[in-house]
Amino acid sequence: MSESIDNTEIESIASEFLKLTNDFAAFSADCAFLCEAFTAIAGEQEDLNEFTSYGIRRYSNSLKEQVIAFDGKIHQLQTRMREQLT
Repeated sequence: MSESIDNTEIESIASEFLKLTNDFAAFSADCAFLCEAFTAIAGEQEDLNEFTSYGIRRYSNSLKEQVIAFDGKIHQLQTRMREQLT
C-alpha cells in the first residue's frame, strides 16, 4: 500500500523539520553554555569536595557529547530526507 505525498505536504514536512533542527541548534548552544558554566563553577568552588566537582564535570561532558551526537543524527536524517524528497 503506497501513498503519494504531494508537494505541499513535502514542503510542510521539510519546513517543520528545518524548524526542529534550528530549535535543537539553539538548545544545543544553551546546553553547551550551561555545561561550561557548571564545569567552571565546579572547578572553582572551594566548598565542593573533589568527588562532587568531578561528578559535575563528568556529567557536563557526557551531556555535551549526547547533544553533539543527537545533532549529528538530526543532520544525517535531514540529508536522507532531502535526498528522498527531491
